[in-house]
Amino acid sequence: MIIDALDQAWRAWGELGSELGPAQWQRSTRLTSWTVKDVYAHYSGFPAATAAGIEVPEPPRPVTHTDAAELLAFMQRPGGVADEVADHLRDQAIEQAAAVPTSQLVEQFTEVAPQVVATLRTADLHRRVDYGGVAVVSAAEALRIFTLEAVVHYFDMATALDRPVPGPMAGAPLRETVRLLADTADPIAFIDAATGRSSPQVFPIMR
Repeated sequence: MIIDALDQAWRAWGELGSELGPAQWQRSTRLTSWTVKDVYAHYSGFPAATAAGIEVPEPPRPVTHTDAAELLAFMQRPGGVADEVADHLRDQAIEQAAAVPTSQLVEQFTEVAPQVVATLRTADLHRRVDYGGVAVVSAAEALRIFTLEAVVHYFDMATALDRPVPGPMAGAPLRETVRLLADTADPIAFIDAATGRSSPQVFPIMR
């Protein structure tokens, strides 16, 4: 169940943040110009944003993308949403990391996230939610992308901190992430590349 995967991922974020010292927060990651704290700050708003998306009325527009893979492919197309907002998201993360104490960032996963997960377990995940103003999808499909983001960015931090991967993301979070990335790729190109039949340009699937 996607909620279980997200719950596991958010718990891992809380545990990681609780264990880091000042020097570790400032380590550079494999994302150019992003420190560990920048990455953590970038994703720290997801629990509260998830709660807000469930609490507000459904958007008046119909669903624009039937599943998370379709939405991810739309956002990741060349010159698309991901390209347009990349610099803004980086700058926003750096600003937030500089302004917010690490303890407050960690609380988003140790205090806020458990409450959000409890709400999600009784929520209607078929309801429509606005996805960043660019799409309308079901809540369940939005949570699939949130889980993918949690895993990918956890790996960004773990590699910078010399921690094992998948580490605490093993199991449901990792499976959901692999499945979503595979679903997003062009299926024929993915099969041919994965089976060594040819070498089509499949990767990267997302930036």
